[in-house]
Amino acid sequence: MSLELFQKILDILAKNPNGVPQSYLYRALGVSKAYISMVLRNMERCGMVYRVRVGNSYMVKLASKTLQISKRLKLGIVWSSEYLFLGHFAKALKDKLDMDITVNVYPSALQATLAIIMGEVDAVLSPLVTQLYAYILARNMVIVSGGAGGGAKIYEFPKSRSNTIVSSEISTMDFCRLIAGKKRIVEYEGVRYFTTPSEAIEIIKMGKARYAVLWHPLTEYIKSIEHSVVVECSEFEELKHCCTLAIARSIGIEMIEKVADIYRSAIDEFLKQPLKYLEWYSSITGIDIALLKKALNVYTYTSEIDIKSVDRVIETLNLSIPQKSIIFNAILSHI
Repeated sequence: MSLELFQKILDILAKNPNGVPQSYLYRALGVSKAYISMVLRNMERCGMVYRVRVGNSYMVKLASKTLQISKRLKLGIVWSSEYLFLGHFAKALKDKLDMDITVNVYPSALQATLAIIMGEVDAVLSPLVTQLYAYILARNMVIVSGGAGGGAKIYEFPKSRSNTIVSSEISTMDFCRLIAGKKRIVEYEGVRYFTTPSEAIEIIKMGKARYAVLWHPLTEYIKSIEHSVVVECSEFEELKHCCTLAIARSIGIEMIEKVADIYRSAIDEFLKQPLKYLEWYSSITGIDIALLKKALNVYTYTSEIDIKSVDRVIETLNLSIPQKSIIFNAILSHI
């Protein structure tokens, strides 16, 4: 493969910081569509460029070196008591890569995942379901590792005046709602989506939801409201993974693999010393340490991605456009 061609592509992208269509490159350089596609895939693997899918085509951009230069990883998370291993991850990044971490907390899975699509963060911990949909749309990230499971339940509120179910949109909660509905565990007339945790609690208190799908620590906040637990979402085999780690392709495959290895090791260290960084995590999320300690008995942790579980998610969601083999390219082990 011609190094001269590599350089010509890099020169074009350097002059066009907002990127160029992939079709522009093969026309400008006088090579075939298939050849330029192969060249760009290799350059992407090397961390030289990255591609963002727009409709049926790609925009090609010069890969950012910001992460290596600034030595700071911007991580987005959903507000939750789920990511108690983050302190171990931050410490390991500093020790092994001399890299600091900035954590942005988002009120919903959708907002957190959109942050990585929009380039606001370098990585995100958000539901696997949300990340798969995001990959189909943008393909600018790689799902590299597992995380936590469990922590979510469907509740019934018998005094409600409405036969709706409350859930967060395109999330593990929404997936749990879908499965429970298919199995006729719950029957409802409509879905009401909330965008912030406080909005969910307010809807329930006002008697506007017969059912609600909630995660910890929200599950603690409704204890004073008359309710019953319908089902724990972890009972569904399709929900082995709740949130997983996705990293922007723009930081390069080499750096992605390094960060992923450190992340997996950090979860192992957390399981040995689960109490070590709870105060640090509390300061980031605003969740009381007493609630975080309860969360240790709620969530389970798996650092690796279970491909069979991913397959079950795709089948349950009936994702067939694009074909399954393309969707599997979202997972690091399939690149």
